[in-house]
Formats: sequence, C-alpha cells, structure tokens
Amino acid sequence: SSNEVAHQYEGKSHSLFTYFLLKKLQETAGNVTMGELFEYIKENVSRTSVTVIKKSQTPTIVAGNAVVDWENRTLQ
Repeated sequence: SSNEVAHQYEGKSHSLFTYFLLKKLQETAGNVTMGELFEYIKENVSRTSVTVIKKSQTPTIVAGNAVVDWENRTLQ
C-alpha cells in the first residue's frame, strides 16, 4: 500500500524483495513461471517483513493491458 516501504534484510546485503527474488532464481536455476515467482516473493516478503522487521511490506504486480497471461510466462 502507499504507506509501506521496501525494507532492507539485515545481514543479507539486499532488500527483502531482492533477497527472495534471487533466492528463488537460484533454487530453480531460473526455470520458474512469473506467477510462481511472484507468489513465492509475495509470501516470503510479507511474512518476513512482519515477523523479522515488525512492519508490513506487500509486493504487488502492475502488469498493464499489454501483458497477457503473465503468470505462465517463464524467464528462460
């Protein structure tokens, strides 16, 4: 939401979003759909921000009209 900010993940050298993005890409060697990647990031960032940082951070996607079926697209 407009009152949330991106949080650093102390000791991980990245923001929460970037940390979980890179972690999932490493685990899957990039063989992941955009939908799977987003759900992983959203779940982990949302949970970790509240439990570790004690503040909300909820990732969202704004795909726009030009992107059809983005959830099933892969990075490779």
